[in-house]
Amino acid sequence: MTADVRTEFRTLHYGDDITAAHVDGLTDFLITKLSALESASEKGTDARWTAEALESLVRDIAGGVRHGIRNRDADRARRIDSDWTLGHRQEVRREWNRLVDLADRWRDTSEAHRYAPWARIEHHNAEAEARAVAERVAKEGASGDEPEVHADRITRAHLDALHGFLKKHTDRLLGLHRAGTEEHRAALALETAIDMTRDDVHMSLTCDTDIDRDLMERRDAWNRLRHFALPWQDDPAFDIARWPRAKYIPLRAAEERVPGQDRTAEGDRP
Repeated sequence: MTADVRTEFRTLHYGDDITAAHVDGLTDFLITKLSALESASEKGTDARWTAEALESLVRDIAGGVRHGIRNRDADRARRIDSDWTLGHRQEVRREWNRLVDLADRWRDTSEAHRYAPWARIEHHNAEAEARAVAERVAKEGASGDEPEVHADRITRAHLDALHGFLKKHTDRLLGLHRAGTEEHRAALALETAIDMTRDDVHMSLTCDTDIDRDLMERRDAWNRLRHFALPWQDDPAFDIARWPRAKYIPLRAAEERVPGQDRTAEGDRP
């Protein structure tokens, strides 16, 4: 896989950048996978019918994306800006994300999918993203002063500090209540949820790809984990600066991102 392909992946951030070539590449990838499943399945079996149904679905969704792209590009050429234009752009983004969701099942099994320019799209263009960010900041109000860290700058030190704080409290709860009581079961469920979320963040740091989609997942997992700590804000050990809220900005240039060895030291890897 060439470096050029990986660079192209990072440049596809907005719905307005999606082209028919992107759709063709993603569709071909899915059809190839499904055709192989069809060939390996006997006629008249559930596996064969499932593959055929999914192939039909992929072609239908791809047709929807191409239809939206044609209309969107025609609007651009005629310099039309109306509700119809917005509808065409929404169609492109919506149907594209449906294709990406289907292909995501193969994300860890194929280099062709992992580094091709196929990622979920959240905004039509840079202006739409800027408006969304401004609206979020306005909505959060005072919380806008809350410490933040970009998803690619979360480290094992952040994770260990937050998880250690949470484990101290879950261990205390489990020790206070006898096994089999509702209180003990609730504390055990909380501990399990915390550990599972911690593992999601740890896996993201260990298998560090610097891919937009993976960074969004790291942001979401980290923010879920820190939310578990909020009920203990009156604990003197609670330090929001040690586990700041994670954010993600797709347009961060690759050269601005911290190299993997700075985020997760080799000694931290299992």
